[in-house]
Amino acid sequence: MAMIRASVLGGAIAGALEDDRRVRVVLRADVVRDRARLARGLEALGRALWAARTRAFLEAAGADREPVPMGWRATEYVRRRAAIVACGRSRDGAVTVRVAGMRDWRVEIAGDVTERKVQEAAEELLRDQGARILALKRTIWQPRGTPAASDAGVSWDTPDRRRP
Repeated sequence: MAMIRASVLGGAIAGALEDDRRVRVVLRADVVRDRARLARGLEALGRALWAARTRAFLEAAGADREPVPMGWRATEYVRRRAAIVACGRSRDGAVTVRVAGMRDWRVEIAGDVTERKVQEAAEELLRDQGARILALKRTIWQPRGTPAASDAGVSWDTPDRRRP
């Protein structure tokens, strides 16, 4: 996926997301001095970057919105995905980023903030969220004792209406 960019607070905070893994953040000095403003701005940046990422993903798939889930497994996946809470922290704990359903963003500032610390927290959050999504997919489409979903012919395109 291409580089996704966004900025908030009139450009005081800008960021880029590349390949759903790498985050780059630029912070203007005046926003770093005000921790409350910085935290709210980083939350807004998280929302803006993820919304832009979702739009780019859907556009690449030729869709203007997420398809309606087909079958009970897809419906359950979408429901549970919306409830995932992911978290990331900078190495020194100065920046903590949490997100619920990739929509409700919370940033806590507990020390001196640098662009690098924000990037560390954001990238750890993305790893955590990715791991939780993978675990959810395995739970929904590959329950214990069953063949892999791909082996069973289950996919977004092939609704599986059978219940375990």
